[in-house]
Amino acid sequence: MKFMLKNHFNSNQWRIFTALILTGLLSVASSLTLVKDATGASVNLSLERSNEVLKDNVKTNRLPRPVVNAVLRDLASRQGIFSSQLQIIDYNQQTWRNGCLELPQPDEICTQALVPGWRIVVSNGKQNWIYHTNNNGRSLRLASANTPSENLPGKLPTSVKNSVLRAASRRLQKPISQLTIIQAQQQTWRDSCLELANADEFCTQALVQGWRVIVDAVDQTLVYHTNQTGSALRLNQNANQNTLAPVKIPVSELPPPLDRDIVFRQISSGGITGRTYETVLLKDGLLIRVRIGDANDSERSVRRVSVQQVQQFVRSLERSQFSKFQNLSYPAPSGSADYITYTLTSQQGTVQYNDISQNNLPKNLQTAVKAWNQIVASAK
Repeated sequence: MKFMLKNHFNSNQWRIFTALILTGLLSVASSLTLVKDATGASVNLSLERSNEVLKDNVKTNRLPRPVVNAVLRDLASRQGIFSSQLQIIDYNQQTWRNGCLELPQPDEICTQALVPGWRIVVSNGKQNWIYHTNNNGRSLRLASANTPSENLPGKLPTSVKNSVLRAASRRLQKPISQLTIIQAQQQTWRDSCLELANADEFCTQALVQGWRVIVDAVDQTLVYHTNQTGSALRLNQNANQNTLAPVKIPVSELPPPLDRDIVFRQISSGGITGRTYETVLLKDGLLIRVRIGDANDSERSVRRVSVQQVQQFVRSLERSQFSKFQNLSYPAPSGSADYITYTLTSQQGTVQYNDISQNNLPKNLQTAVKAWNQIVASAK
């Protein structure tokens, strides 16, 4: 073909012919680019719709899974730890007053538009971090870092603290000495009923500055809404009626029992990566973590806690009555995706839950989970 072209075309004709060929190639490349862009747009649209479907499947005021993933990934990256060592201990919906989620950087210009989103408190058992996010977690900012857990209620006025503790004491029929305020967060309520109106109750539509306070009573928590001084307060019944109904784990799905030298074991599986990890705590304080299916054992880590910490952990399991949850599973809500399932095994039995429903577990089980997370976080 090349020989024939040289004999039948002069140089000018050859240039014209070459130009036509190049034009055709560019046209084809352009078409491919358009197809690629269209495909990318289709994928992005599918992801967005997937997130929307996920949110629709979640109960009102339940933290969407994409937001959970975004926050835990960001903090794990900042701290250089595994996201499994973190847990969300509190969250609530917010409407931020600007595009910076009310956390502008120096000299940053923020769009003055209302942004629906979330305020989230993350803990590793020793410290807490507060995040502001938008509705889907694509925009997030760290509000405060390395905040000691015990200092979270530090700014709570004494009058509010006393009022809430007295109310909780009366409701639970427990002395105030057995109650602890574990979270205190400033709020602006949208009506005089502190957004907790009773049926047929008339509420003045006026902004009320106040607090959202969580009281821990070992076996349960109470959430209160108050005004600035505590002279007006209401119990958030919905926040206190969110425990899950467990199902029995089939015997065929139970993991093998522990060797006598092992105190506790956690198996985590699922999530975005779909990987499975096993972490075991030995009586001598060794904490060993491996990835199941890792042929080269490249992700093995061996750390240690003191024997005293192991003994304290065992006592925590006993106080929380961990054995009463033997062979029970607390499943994820229907339609949930990309969640991590945790299977915890002691010498007394096994319990299973997932990171989506963690905040809705029975209080005693949450206490046991918290004690385990503290052990993992403290290992060196």
